[in-house]
Amino acid sequence: MTSLSNFKQAAALFGEPARAAIIWELFDGKPVTAGELAIAANITPQSASSHLKKLVQAGILSVHKQGKHKYFVYAKPEIAVAVETLAGIFSLPNELNRSQREVRTARSCYDHLAGQAGVSVTEALLKKGFIADHPDHIKEFMVTPAGANWFRELGIDTEQLKKAKRPLALKCIDWTEKTPHLAGSLGAALLQHFLKEGWFRKVYQKRNLLITSNGEISLKKVLNIDIKG
Repeated sequence: MTSLSNFKQAAALFGEPARAAIIWELFDGKPVTAGELAIAANITPQSASSHLKKLVQAGILSVHKQGKHKYFVYAKPEIAVAVETLAGIFSLPNELNRSQREVRTARSCYDHLAGQAGVSVTEALLKKGFIADHPDHIKEFMVTPAGANWFRELGIDTEQLKKAKRPLALKCIDWTEKTPHLAGSLGAALLQHFLKEGWFRKVYQKRNLLITSNGEISLKKVLNIDIKG
């Protein structure tokens, strides 16, 4: 199959309104049942089943059985990068609605930090020379030797992360800020560190993240950035 054929297939799958609603509902990385996805897309369970089958067969979603229920998630983290990029094509920061403004400051983009917080952290890592533009892959960052040492001090082993099938440091275009934030296995590990240290807190059933007072102080001290909750 050619690249054009792949693109046409992806566009057809993402572009159908019900399937777009289903894909968007899964954006925070939480497994969701077929029934919940049908409600989110405002379609019948039978219609949802048909759409979900197509998305699973195309490798966009994966399904896991638990008891009587089937739970759906993205088949791979790169799907989130594609969704985040597509979401930002036609939106401008001053045109965001209320719910979109709520997630602009800090949110999870599947499993990594996004929004103003995600972009600020990424820009600070670039400024300090911990990451840099990859010389061979325009869609990726590279980790510098200084960065590998810094991440190691946080308990993040970048050499170990490189052994995974997932790209280490992807550039994910932030749909509210229109500039890249750090994704990939390193972005995911960094967000987990922030959550473990209590710098950010998840909001129940929402994508936005709350920045704690400890997080404000620590981010200023460690990366010299000011992010207010």
